[in-house]
Amino acid sequence: MKRIVAIDILRGFALLGILVMNIMSFAMPSTAYFNPAAFGGDDPLNQATYALVHIFTDQKFMALFSLLFGASIMLLVDSWRRKGQRVARFHYTRNGWLLLIGLLHGFLLWEGDVLVVYAICAFGLYFFRNVAPKRQFALGLAVFLLPAVSYVAADLIIDRLSADQAAPLQAYWQPSDEVIAAEIAHYRGDYWPQVIDRWNDEELDEAAVIYVYYAGLVFEFFVRAFGMMLIGMAAYTSGIVTAQRTDRFYKRMIVLGLLGIALAAAGVWWNSAAAWAAAQMMFLGRLPNLLATPLIAGGYIGIIMLWSRSTVWAGLQTRLAAVGRTALSNYIAHSVIGTFIFYGFGLGLFGALNRWQLLPIVVAIWAVQLWLSPLWLRYFRYGLLEWGWRSLSYWRVQPLFRDD
Repeated sequence: MKRIVAIDILRGFALLGILVMNIMSFAMPSTAYFNPAAFGGDDPLNQATYALVHIFTDQKFMALFSLLFGASIMLLVDSWRRKGQRVARFHYTRNGWLLLIGLLHGFLLWEGDVLVVYAICAFGLYFFRNVAPKRQFALGLAVFLLPAVSYVAADLIIDRLSADQAAPLQAYWQPSDEVIAAEIAHYRGDYWPQVIDRWNDEELDEAAVIYVYYAGLVFEFFVRAFGMMLIGMAAYTSGIVTAQRTDRFYKRMIVLGLLGIALAAAGVWWNSAAAWAAAQMMFLGRLPNLLATPLIAGGYIGIIMLWSRSTVWAGLQTRLAAVGRTALSNYIAHSVIGTFIFYGFGLGLFGALNRWQLLPIVVAIWAVQLWLSPLWLRYFRYGLLEWGWRSLSYWRVQPLFRDD
């Protein structure tokens, strides 16, 4: 199967961008991922770091990665059809193994795994492979925006909750010093991936409202991923992510991306003005970023597609494409490196760094992967995990070493 360099560059760009958000999960108490007032520094530098990361990366790179996953399904289906292979068998075998890889990753290494979500979504996506691109796009956008309905509904409901009923949400959003200290001790100690019991109060832990909220987060994660995958299927068939559209088309995508940035920035200002209050940020306050995400992700696509057709920074293009070709290996490497740096079985730095101090670590990991990925592909056909996944999917060992 011939590589499409533009897709590889975009995938590498998306993968490196995902680390900017994931590092927050590796390094800080869980609530800090959503609430800048919970942990991570409240000085201007850390506030600015939160704002910039939220505007430019939160959900955007995951949306890109999901979109590319959908595009890859269409690419592989086309390839299998041309070869006269049994498309359904290969699709479900491939994603069945991905599900297993994700379960092992989530259980043994890091509970923030997304591969399980992707594999489950892939099982359903197969039935949309022959839908017209315009319908794929429209359906995908509608699915992606479904959480907006839950935000509005929850905002209407939360005002009717009594103080006791709302207490678990407030406790989750702004955990006490004791709860934060317990979580830090957990990850610095004998860590084993599991759902953390953040509350010592049994009544608080058993409150139905917090489980409803968690269920909403899971629902949102799945529908956002599934929606962007459908959009990705349309984007592949329409030539958008293969750099086949006109310069004017991609420039329009960039303009929409700028509008998305303005919308996400307005959302940060709005939530800041509300002092990051749980009643707003946990529900309706997330709406601006949700609406901004497909616009900003589209803007990134426009930039990368135009760049991939030029010779500007060609060396960086080659390195990003190599990262994209070894995306699974590099994604798992993020977890290996992140957990080693921050968890107790490694350096044990969980909770020791604030937001801006995490960014140099991100850049260092980027530098290593941009250097190592093309070096690896100089001698090998695939990333190590890609090779294993491919061999399992085809039920025979695939060649690993390059012949040339």
